[in-house]
Amino acid sequence: MHWQFTPYVIPVIASAAVAAALTLNAWHRRPAPGATSFSLLMLAVAEWSLAYALELVSADLHTILFWDNITWLGAAFAPTLWLTFVLQYTGRARWLTRRNIAILMVEPLVTLVLVWTNQFHGLIESNIRLDTSGSFAALEVTYGAWYWINIAYSYLLLFVGAILIGMLIQSLVRSARLYLGQAVALLIAVIAPWVGNALTIFGLNPFPKLDLTPFAFTVTGVAMASSLFLFRLLDIIPVAREAVIESMGDAVIVLDEQNRIVDLNPAAQHLAVRTASKAVGRPFTQVFSAWSELVERYRDVTEADAEIVLSEGETLRYFDLHISPLYRRNGDFAVAGHLIVLNDITEHNRRNGDLAVAGRLIVLNDITEHKQAERSLRESEQRFRNIFAEAPIGMAVVGLDGTLLQVNKTFCEMLGYGKQELAARTLSDITHPDDVGKDGLLAAQMFKGAITSYKVEKRYLRKNRETLWADLTATMIRDHDGHAIYGLMMLENVVERKRAKLLEEERHHVAYELHDGLAQVVASTHQHLQAFASHYRPHSPQARQELDQALELAQRSVREARRLIAGLRPTALDDFGLATALRLQVEARRTEGWTITFGETLGSERLPPTIETTLFGVAQEALTNARKHASTTQARLALERHASTIRLVIQDWGCGFEPLAVLQESSLGEHIGLREMQERVELVGGHLMISSRPGDGTMVVAEVPLLASDEEDTFHEQ
Repeated sequence: MHWQFTPYVIPVIASAAVAAALTLNAWHRRPAPGATSFSLLMLAVAEWSLAYALELVSADLHTILFWDNITWLGAAFAPTLWLTFVLQYTGRARWLTRRNIAILMVEPLVTLVLVWTNQFHGLIESNIRLDTSGSFAALEVTYGAWYWINIAYSYLLLFVGAILIGMLIQSLVRSARLYLGQAVALLIAVIAPWVGNALTIFGLNPFPKLDLTPFAFTVTGVAMASSLFLFRLLDIIPVAREAVIESMGDAVIVLDEQNRIVDLNPAAQHLAVRTASKAVGRPFTQVFSAWSELVERYRDVTEADAEIVLSEGETLRYFDLHISPLYRRNGDFAVAGHLIVLNDITEHNRRNGDLAVAGRLIVLNDITEHKQAERSLRESEQRFRNIFAEAPIGMAVVGLDGTLLQVNKTFCEMLGYGKQELAARTLSDITHPDDVGKDGLLAAQMFKGAITSYKVEKRYLRKNRETLWADLTATMIRDHDGHAIYGLMMLENVVERKRAKLLEEERHHVAYELHDGLAQVVASTHQHLQAFASHYRPHSPQARQELDQALELAQRSVREARRLIAGLRPTALDDFGLATALRLQVEARRTEGWTITFGETLGSERLPPTIETTLFGVAQEALTNARKHASTTQARLALERHASTIRLVIQDWGCGFEPLAVLQESSLGEHIGLREMQERVELVGGHLMISSRPGDGTMVVAEVPLLASDEEDTFHEQ
């Protein structure tokens, strides 16, 4: 392999470097229309130039021929990539279907195959020899048949692309300088190598031993760089004004002086149910005869701006109608696509008195969806009013000063007031004095927008001065600018929940009183009787019998006290948590002869006290029912946590029953326990499921959710 130097290689390397830089720049802008094809086009140019530079510095025939074949990689695909880019740039990307792209790629691929197999057929080049007569060695060849086919195909693609760019330039003559500069630079970029290639292959080259095409790529690089950086190619893509009219959702119709249709866009064609070719030149009254009201009312109107309703079968359609006159100037019909510009010219030329009416421009804006949206909004507002009025929770609209603006029926019933009585009151008037400022900080944060809503438990005063415990949920309603308009508050009566909580606290208090009082006294009495019996054993059989009975009664009293304490509030539940308390219950049942299993996944994790108490009570009641009503001592307990849900399962293999029938028999006192279990679980936000059939046993499943605030209350024993 031998090398030579020639100064002609410098501009070729420069064009390769510029093309490579443009490739990278365009690749970083891939989301822009045409950026990918532009990047690949510049890559092909860079490869073509670099390979030709290596061909120029090669000195032996084998190496020169190798690099000449390499140049075909870029030369074969460049015309196809050029046309692809132009189609995307000029807004015709829809033509680039997979089928069309495949057709365009056939010729370049065939050309490459023939180039690398040329030695067998000579369809590309023949009579290949090395010319060493000048200052550097170069190839001399005779072009084959397929070479000229490739030239014709390439020139055709370049010509089509140039025509499209030329058409774009024509449409942008009066457009922004930025768009015009882009298009002109692209045209120069393609014409330069095109001319260089034509001079080379048709024998008009002033430098016979050189291929001028890669040298012309220097001009291409400069033009492309100016288009990319100076005129912001790939950043701002021009849109033809015709495309704007064509893509408008409004129906645009242009009429001449005789009310014949001159032009109409696709939206108008859809309205007329005719294509442009069948509508242009025909009278407006004929084409739009289906819209008789439009034709009759505006047949001879020169200017109009109105909202009209047209019927389409049984459907009503609403339109904003604008009719504007078109003017001719100095006897020439002027067609413009910018209505504001027309207005400016009209006012200017009317003062000069050289305008005459030449036709009319009719614009129909279909506002059916707008009207339907209005109707949907009205229906939505009516639904909200109905929900507000009939909601089972108290709802009120509150002014920013705390005044009650509107209340629903449930709100009035909860507080015992009439609507008129509440209309003149503020929130402070109906709030318990001790709770007036309870949510002040939260309300201030919500007003500032720091939070969207909040929930808090508060006390309110009924009209008869009774206290109402309620969960307050408040939210702020804002306008489009984010300014607070008024507040919306919802009250949920939680009196029953408070009563259950108070009852549980009372049970807790009684249990500890029994434990620290009566149980301790009875246990002490039993111990003293045992001590007395051991030191002063009666001699009389009757006395010994009575002492033994006293000891047994004392022991039974201790057991009964412990049973009562466990039923009211087991100390293990407070000291060790739900899992340990249930395990102790299971062990106690086993000592009584039960066959019972227990599985749990909580370990030492503690739950909120209300949930622990509720689930423990459910387990106690279910086991008691199994013993009393199911006639079985075989059972299974399972306590699990699934994400934010606690699940308790109690299953027995007793006689079973019909749950629905039992729950509906409210008069049966022995079944009140089932309803109590259900209500207690629902009070903590959970639900209870009872599955049972006669002869198949019973399964009770309680699932209670752990809210975010509950999870913060959970902890582990250390």
